[in-house]
Amino acid sequence: LKLIYPLKEAGLGVGQPLQAPISGAGCWAALAGPHFWCWPWLLFVMPAAAVDGLRHRKSNATGCTSAAPFDCYTGTGEDYEGLTDMTSSGRACKNWLDQGSYSSTVKGIGNHNYCRNPEGSKTKPWCFTVDPEVETELCEVPLCPADGASPEPWVAPPGSKSAGAEAPCQYVAPEKPGYEEYKAGRACMDNRGATWWLISNSNFTVADPEGCEGQCKTLPGTKFFTFWEQGANGNCGCYRECVLVDEDLTIDSPTVYKVV
Repeated sequence: LKLIYPLKEAGLGVGQPLQAPISGAGCWAALAGPHFWCWPWLLFVMPAAAVDGLRHRKSNATGCTSAAPFDCYTGTGEDYEGLTDMTSSGRACKNWLDQGSYSSTVKGIGNHNYCRNPEGSKTKPWCFTVDPEVETELCEVPLCPADGASPEPWVAPPGSKSAGAEAPCQYVAPEKPGYEEYKAGRACMDNRGATWWLISNSNFTVADPEGCEGQCKTLPGTKFFTFWEQGANGNCGCYRECVLVDEDLTIDSPTVYKVV
């Protein structure tokens, strides 16, 4: 990356070279809008769209960075495991293991540079900084808000239920059968050669079409059923597909129904 001067007032465009670097603190003071991004000690300018993908840092109205709303700590932050990796003054945090004061056996410490408060050693999350002049510094991690009040029970607004009703309205399913007539006076073919459409390869004996539908809905794949007014080998057949029997071969007053 090219070092560039991060000031709007300088009139420099994205990618123009820096004549003389400015300090990290100066960078924070200089930024005034969402079109510039300041990274301590390595200063560069990029359009706002280029930083949309950064997970938890974004320029705010003052030009400084802020953590995402969910990134906060409780108590002294000893249990904080968020993603903030920059101090309150804008200094970048140093990798904990590279710094060496704490090992990965300490809770929250690992091969990263996110703010932590190991062993509750300070008042809030902090980190070692990459600035040789400032060894440690507290991080700009907000304190989590207190739990909200208990929710109030919902009360139906006026007019949402009938006058005098003691309970909210209840849904009543329409009385509609799960089938409809497909072909009256016709029947589905059981099979043609080795190809079978009759599920279970046999018929049931039932009292009416509703009883036939009750039997067939227990068989996966049923799309049609035939009900015969009379049948020597059962009067209900359940089918994956319905290939109609030739009308002149149809007997016993059948009707084909389609499952809906």
